[in-house]
Amino acid sequence: MVERETVPAYMLNERDLLLCIKNADQQAFKQVFDAYVRKVYQFVYGYIKDRADSEDIVQVVFQKVWINRETINVDKSFSGFLFTIAYRTVIDHIRHNKSRKQFGIVRFMNNVEPSSDDTADYLLVHHQLESKYQDAINSLTPKRREIFLLSRHEGLSNREIANRLQLSIKTVENHMTAALFTLRGFFKKAEIGVLILCFSFLL
Repeated sequence: MVERETVPAYMLNERDLLLCIKNADQQAFKQVFDAYVRKVYQFVYGYIKDRADSEDIVQVVFQKVWINRETINVDKSFSGFLFTIAYRTVIDHIRHNKSRKQFGIVRFMNNVEPSSDDTADYLLVHHQLESKYQDAINSLTPKRREIFLLSRHEGLSNREIANRLQLSIKTVENHMTAALFTLRGFFKKAEIGVLILCFSFLL
């Protein structure tokens, strides 16, 4: 058992700090917060793209850590525990505030939601894959990007897209074919075929 009266928090290793946090030690919690807050913010901002919302979400993440401190397993990865909470908090935020642009992100995240034992590295790779997908979408011409997003992110049929954009169905079909060709070429060129698997439900 760690003797908190004689050992300052700043001198403890992470495992001992976590033991102290489980015992409601706020000084130890602050040290862990300071060590991880920037990484958590960067992770959250990568999805949310809004500074104020990201800061609010980070606060919620650490509130959840404190509330659930007794469930921390000091013999397993704390970063995995922390980033799993961050990941699920981001999902909750997007589900309650999602725009059409974010709809496809939610679908992807739901398809690959990690278990509580996943590590922070896995979650960060997951974020990087989603970022690459956004890069691929941005490589499309404006009209093809608009039609692709209406089709795959909003779930509209070719006829519905044609009516909305006042185009012929054939024109919509041609743009979709070209968009899919461009996206597959982007993934192949980048040698990240795993993206094709991850986003097969969109392509």
